[in-house]
Amino acid sequence: MKKEWIQKGKIMLYCMTLSFFFLMICSKSSFLYPMNDWVDANCFFTMGKSMFRGKVLYVDLFDQKGPLLFLYYGIASLISYRSFLGVFLIEVISFSIFLYYAYRLLRIYLKKETCLLSLPVISFLILTLPAFTHGGSVEEFCLPMLMYSIYSMVLFLKQGNKIPKRSMIFVNGIMAGLVATMKFTLLGFWFAWMASIFFYLCFQKKWKESILDCIIFLCGMCLPILPWILYFGIHHGIKTWIESYLLFNIKYYPSTSHWIIKLLDVITKPIYFMAQNLGFGIPFMIGICVLLFDQLLFTKKSHKWMIASLYIFLCCGVFCGGVSFRYYYLILAPFLIFGVIAIAKWIEMIYHIEWNTSRFARYMIYITLFVTLCYYGSKNTMNFRIYQEKKDMVQYQFAEIINQKTNHTLLNYGFLDGGFYTTTGIVPNIRYFQKQNISDTVFPDNIKEQEQAIKNKKIDFVVTRTPLDKGMSYHYIPELRQNYKKVSEKKQKYEEHRYLYTLWQKK
Repeated sequence: MKKEWIQKGKIMLYCMTLSFFFLMICSKSSFLYPMNDWVDANCFFTMGKSMFRGKVLYVDLFDQKGPLLFLYYGIASLISYRSFLGVFLIEVISFSIFLYYAYRLLRIYLKKETCLLSLPVISFLILTLPAFTHGGSVEEFCLPMLMYSIYSMVLFLKQGNKIPKRSMIFVNGIMAGLVATMKFTLLGFWFAWMASIFFYLCFQKKWKESILDCIIFLCGMCLPILPWILYFGIHHGIKTWIESYLLFNIKYYPSTSHWIIKLLDVITKPIYFMAQNLGFGIPFMIGICVLLFDQLLFTKKSHKWMIASLYIFLCCGVFCGGVSFRYYYLILAPFLIFGVIAIAKWIEMIYHIEWNTSRFARYMIYITLFVTLCYYGSKNTMNFRIYQEKKDMVQYQFAEIINQKTNHTLLNYGFLDGGFYTTTGIVPNIRYFQKQNISDTVFPDNIKEQEQAIKNKKIDFVVTRTPLDKGMSYHYIPELRQNYKKVSEKKQKYEEHRYLYTLWQKK
């Protein structure tokens, strides 16, 4: 038993090493970057740090993601209040858990050496995807839960047990509950997971067990949700939580497209993504084909479709709304594992993989090769500190000016959180501290509160972002010039576009 735990510890250490080095290159939260300028990550960071400084989520500050994500970022702010170092460490832990259960799943089919050699390939293929974006997305933090649930389902089916262990059902319920408190649209995966178990037992006429397992799963799912019910209950914010997290996403984010168009989106969008990213898409599609049409992974058709249903219902939850950003596709990454298994199994049949001598040195050379490839494969690396220092970024330049004052307030006016709350360390003093990616005609409350704060001179400093690319424009209220004076301006590129950032100070 002790030897088994030592072995597991070594594997986990190996996964953490991989996670650290690959994320060090690919994630903008890494210390190799001046900062993570992704608007989403900065929004999460602002929400998280504010939570630890007396603000109540959704009640005092508004965003539509789940509270567990903000808790992650809040903990990260305790490690590093004005940088993303804490976020980077949480990313490393999260991706390490993902890799560990990827290894456990690979081990069901492959030799140990092949599994260890496969993990750097998986890390490279996932973290260099455009869907990884800048690092720190909610999808990234949900990867360990999906991988664990895929692993436990495959293990159950391969062991041939007629009745699943109730501990497995309960833990998977917890996984679903954790994701429910981050991004509930991903729950289609766990709906299919539990439905597969339910019908699996029903076909065996185990009616009692099928109902009991559903109850156990729901009990596990409630476990991560209960602390948030207490948190919002104590702060009289349960209604606001439901409105901001559940109803807002249901009401404002889905498109008005016909259901047939939405169904086509569920099918075509993942295929289009795979076609655009062939390095990831080819092994992914190989895995799907092998899963459905070959005997390598499963021999029974029912087992094949139980796994396939997880993918189908996950896509339904993610893409049936009609709206999709590029980071949405990252959540499909765990299903790459089946393609890796198929390709690695074929390699095992051709080559005898057994590194008994100089194993450590060979692994280091192998890992270094893929880490180096990440430098060329990731679009983020052009923003390394060697190319752009902190002092050259508008976020730090404005922070230096703003922090000359004490007890000052700040408003990120007209666009998503640009990172100015992060670099200044300021906790917002109005609920709509940023502009959501929702039309003002559809959701006018957001911009109305921001404009009212400017009219009433409730804010000491205001940051605006004016697009410089053709076909893009944004108009600000005249009270901005009446009540505030320009302090500084700087042009800076964000993603594919250039903007003029302006800092305004109250007259």
